[in-house]
Amino acid sequence: MTGADIRVVIADALVYASVPRFRDSAEQADFVAGRRDIRMADLEIDSLAAMELCIAIETNSGVSIAPGELAEVASLGALAERVERALAT
Repeated sequence: MTGADIRVVIADALVYASVPRFRDSAEQADFVAGRRDIRMADLEIDSLAAMELCIAIETNSGVSIAPGELAEVASLGALAERVERALAT
């Protein structure tokens, strides 16, 4: 799984969870293309969206991230890098 694949998984999960600022936006397209990073705090992800995101990551990559750990991640790009590093080990 490449970094680009991970970004797609993250984006799809946020759209599925109906994160308002992210859904069908230029930010979504720019994040998936690797042209933009988005701070987690700017997304205002609720607990259900956090759970959806963690489930999507684990289902698609096998990397387990607890919803509470998302608070420690500064941005979606950092989350994608964390998953990519976990896959490399």
